[in-house]
Amino acid sequence: MSKQIAKKKKLPVLEDIHGAKYPLKEELASGGQGIVYATELPETLIKGFTSKDELARTSWREHIAWLIRQDLQDLKLARPLVLLKEPRMGYAMELMDGLIPLSDLFDSFIKASDDISEENPTPHIQDYLDQGGLKRRIGILCQLARTLNQLHSRGMLYGDISPDNIFISDDVDHTETWLIDCDNISFESHSGLAVHTPEYGAPELVRGEAMLSSMTDCWSFSVVAYQLLTHNHPLKGNLVNDGEPEVEDEAFRGEHPWINDPDNFDNESFTNLPIQLLEHSNLPELFQQTFGPGMNSAIQRPTMAQWLEALTEVDEHLFSCPECGGYSLLPIEELDHDEIPCFFCDENIAGELVLFEEFVQLSEQEKDDKYPDLKDKRIATGRIVCIQPGESKELKRLLPSFSYDKVPSDHIQLEYDDEKLVITPVEPLHISRGDDKIQEFKKKVPLKTSRKGNDPEPYCIHLGNPNETHVIWQFGW
Repeated sequence: MSKQIAKKKKLPVLEDIHGAKYPLKEELASGGQGIVYATELPETLIKGFTSKDELARTSWREHIAWLIRQDLQDLKLARPLVLLKEPRMGYAMELMDGLIPLSDLFDSFIKASDDISEENPTPHIQDYLDQGGLKRRIGILCQLARTLNQLHSRGMLYGDISPDNIFISDDVDHTETWLIDCDNISFESHSGLAVHTPEYGAPELVRGEAMLSSMTDCWSFSVVAYQLLTHNHPLKGNLVNDGEPEVEDEAFRGEHPWINDPDNFDNESFTNLPIQLLEHSNLPELFQQTFGPGMNSAIQRPTMAQWLEALTEVDEHLFSCPECGGYSLLPIEELDHDEIPCFFCDENIAGELVLFEEFVQLSEQEKDDKYPDLKDKRIATGRIVCIQPGESKELKRLLPSFSYDKVPSDHIQLEYDDEKLVITPVEPLHISRGDDKIQEFKKKVPLKTSRKGNDPEPYCIHLGNPNETHVIWQFGW
């Protein structure tokens, strides 16, 4: 939906099918066949359907009635709650206050990038940091990916993902993320729609060769994600920006390479933030899979579960620089515990961080039976979670669905401030240090910052029976 300035006129009071009243306050957005109003009621919006076609109106009302009956209340969707009383065509939906369209943030990218050139290829770094940096962007994408993954896991699709339909916290210190305009949600097997927002539709939709699917959702999500992280559309490189309008149309149909194609530089771009900001993650590979092989083969695109897992790992590896305020990624592949530089100012952050490294510790029996040549009983999984003063994090299994109702027993809460690190188990856990005896803890374990660095031996948190093969998290203190 495109934003429009509300007209200065008295708006009516609407009524739903149960008799509840909704005094309209102002028009928020309109476009296509819909219009959204704020109401005088807290956290309550009205979505109206403006088509005059009777067949379309009947079909739309039946679809919304079906959508209201679906179990979607645990998802961050501004879902329909109740239909308006006829002849009004619309419904009431709930959306928390303090949210703005993601397109507002995208608009600010354009303003910050006016003087970009090949000689000065990156936007103003301070603008990037002022908008919440990498931390806020990853938080937004994690929430969006989680909602879409949960929707897909129920056999449903969203249908029209675009910056106008994604609402985020207007406070840069928060990442609350909701999807609005849920009219196109449907079961994937019953979707007969090909609706999409220009620039965000999958190539097969643009070509008119396919209907909406979970794979078209994955494409649109990938475009939004790339644009949010790099400030540029993945298909709008120099070839498109310097070409005629029909070249852009061709790119959206999948006829030109994306801007970071490793084998074809015809459409490369100098106007986006460097992808190197994300190089210590799986995100560049997922973007390449989507906009490379997945350009014209939907089945090759990464799923939302893959995106969610990759984004969650990025969130675990983010650290902030006390010098410049920027967020960087932990360089896992070349990790030096003594030298961890900030991406933006090269400040060494190593002393700020506590690193939790995950291992599988084998039982004596399993080591002898399966790994007789292994010198150590521990096998590194490659998982590392970093935390610094002022943060709370969780050590958890990387469940792609990420949709548990309560925290699983092998998840551990971490809280770190200037005075102590507090480890909170969900169920009793065991902790050891060096050759010390393994001790069981049922309650919070506080470690004082004043004692940090006094003992070179790392702590080990043992999950499960210490006498059997189990997971451990190792960290220095």
